[in-house]
Amino acid sequence: PWFEGSFYGAQEVSNSLRQFSALIDDAELSQRTEALINREEARIRIELAPWRERLQGKRALLYTGGVKSWSIVSALQELGVTVVATGTKKSTEEDKARIRELMGEEAHLIEDGNPRGLLDLARTYQADILVAGGRNLYTALKARLPFLDINQEREHGYAGYQGLVTLARELARSLESPIWEAVRRPAPWAQGLTSVSSPLNRLETDSTLLEMRHG
Repeated sequence: PWFEGSFYGAQEVSNSLRQFSALIDDAELSQRTEALINREEARIRIELAPWRERLQGKRALLYTGGVKSWSIVSALQELGVTVVATGTKKSTEEDKARIRELMGEEAHLIEDGNPRGLLDLARTYQADILVAGGRNLYTALKARLPFLDINQEREHGYAGYQGLVTLARELARSLESPIWEAVRRPAPWAQGLTSVSSPLNRLETDSTLLEMRHG
């Protein structure tokens, strides 16, 4: 027997556990599995409630690859986050099919995640946060865009039931950090310019400041 599934997101974890027990074909194990699923889903439903309220309606640009290109989509959607686009580097056709099941046939799939392209997508789709590997950290920071590291070397584990709570907490921490309000304010020498309040206009404001300095 073999199994392919995801442990990102409570629903996917539950589905994976059920598939495991079905493959082993043991009635007692299936009963114990259902008991565990019911207990854990009830527990994290309570823990996730305040985080879901804070994350509801947020928009994420996801740039990763392989199975994470769809498994992380599922976890983010479960938290009320809209995934505006996802990377498909190293993703198979089966992975892409799963993405479309989750995001619809018109899902935007990112084949080439160069920094300029990612920032253009963030602006076009009004993304609130970039969720990607660590190498994209400075791309996001230079654009004053909140960032969450999803690479395998990350500091926090996002798999499993408790991992979904951790993912929600870290997303909220990044999105709500007071640093974004500070760095998006015009510099003292640029009083009167429009505040850089969102990812949509910060690049244009940076260009204006550059012209002023060299004008």
